[in-house]
Amino acid sequence: MIECHGHFRTASCISCNFSSDGEECKRIIVEEKRPPPCQNCGGHVKPDIVFFGESLPTVFHRNVRKDTKNADLLIVMGTSLMVGPVNQIPEMVRKDCPRVLFNNELVGSFRKKNGPNTRKKSYNTNARRDIFHAGDCDSSVQMLCNLLGWEQELNDLNYKHRLG
Repeated sequence: MIECHGHFRTASCISCNFSSDGEECKRIIVEEKRPPPCQNCGGHVKPDIVFFGESLPTVFHRNVRKDTKNADLLIVMGTSLMVGPVNQIPEMVRKDCPRVLFNNELVGSFRKKNGPNTRKKSYNTNARRDIFHAGDCDSSVQMLCNLLGWEQELNDLNYKHRLG
């Protein structure tokens, strides 16, 4: 799994890339309403997430083609699929690779186009490889883990990596 847009579990200095504690970074941002200072160079620390206009992690570019070629299943969650290159991933998997979308709405190639200049969405029932589950990501992942008998593992991971 590659978190294309990063995560809040860790943080880094935007000047020297020195690693910082993600929990402390979040606390300072939320409670003190200021950017945390870097302990190494005095610059600003931010969570290890990708903001609009920033480059995706190197691990994404290094692995995306190989991973999509070898994927047995693609799970897409919580996205508009409007910005590349991430919006191209669903098209990069093999035609026989099942694709699952956990999202509030159908997006990208998961929706059938209903004519030019329309944003009306409908589920393409002819695309046997696609599954769409409407709803928020957290509830959808909880449901999937419950079905697979992974509830305790998910709860343990959530507790270990909780943001607050």
